[in-house]
Amino acid sequence: MNFGKDYLFKEVEGIKDDKIKKFVITVLDNTNPEFWKAPSSSSGKYHPPEDQGEGGLLRHVIKAVSVCKQYARRAVFSESETDTSLAAVILHDVCKNGIEWGKNTDYAHGYLTYNWLDQFKLDKRIKETIKNGVRYHMFPWCYIISPFEDRNYTDKEMKVNLEEYQRASYPSRIELAVREADYWASRKNMSFLPGVNALHDMPEEEKE
Repeated sequence: MNFGKDYLFKEVEGIKDDKIKKFVITVLDNTNPEFWKAPSSSSGKYHPPEDQGEGGLLRHVIKAVSVCKQYARRAVFSESETDTSLAAVILHDVCKNGIEWGKNTDYAHGYLTYNWLDQFKLDKRIKETIKNGVRYHMFPWCYIISPFEDRNYTDKEMKVNLEEYQRASYPSRIELAVREADYWASRKNMSFLPGVNALHDMPEEEKE
């Protein structure tokens, strides 16, 4: 199975709300071209082996979408909750190496993407929900200022990162779905690719 750009756009088609779907497509159409080619881990230290190399980040996103759909089912999400969580998980890493794509992961990319998404049109309340899912997806490693620079940090910089952590500690249902999907899709010891039929435990499925 070819887990490329076309596959991700097929996942976008699963979003029921046409306005949210259009928003996601517009964002993806304006994403830095490097997003489609980048590995999931710029250092190669993280993520399972099938997510390394060219297109690895895209494969990671596709896997996270698969996990998110199962999470939404288990949490009995409404159609609206499912649509917004899928939109957020599809977009969570579109600026992973920065808005101007660099060689390495920008550890503030959740916050960077949150702001970058402002330029695209969607109902303000719905867009904010999607943006927050993106913003806090790396919890507990969510930052406004990357903490890995070789310099002394000011009290103000440390304070804003602490405030970001504190806010992210109390996620909405959507935010929790996105961060869990991202986390489990990235575990080295849980390597998988979506598309394989699996048995679940919903009552109606037990009858099949």
